[in-house]
Amino acid sequence: MNSVAFKKLRATLSFCFHYLHKKFLFGIFKKIDEKFFKFLFVGFLNTVFSYFLYALFITIGLIPNIALLLQYIFGVLWNFKTTGTIVFQNKDNKLIFKFIASYIFTFIINSILLKVLIKHINEYLAQAILILPIAFLSFIILKYWVFKTKRQN
Repeated sequence: MNSVAFKKLRATLSFCFHYLHKKFLFGIFKKIDEKFFKFLFVGFLNTVFSYFLYALFITIGLIPNIALLLQYIFGVLWNFKTTGTIVFQNKDNKLIFKFIASYIFTFIINSILLKVLIKHINEYLAQAILILPIAFLSFIILKYWVFKTKRQN
């Protein structure tokens, strides 16, 4: 995608996010951090793709943690660009190492919790349950460590 088209897409998405955050359903989402709202939307799109990969890898016979590992590997670069530019308005490619470290950390947490849940429920449902808590943990790490957004009082 060329630079002009990407800028137009980003501007359109930004307008949509702002509208949904401030005005949709009479401003019901105003109390939610706008970056978190964007993160959820971008994360939702990335998660649908990632979960599809996870389910595909399970379906072809891989064990759950290997499927999860492959899902993380394929998603990291794409997520770095979409999350960095759309959510945090940061294009600094040097942050990729912190981003990868955050993904390794969330992968370890996700993997441990997945092993625990699989003892009680199936592999598909176990990972589906973990999606939101891991997303919240990831947002906190990305906001305050990787892309270093200052806390507001």
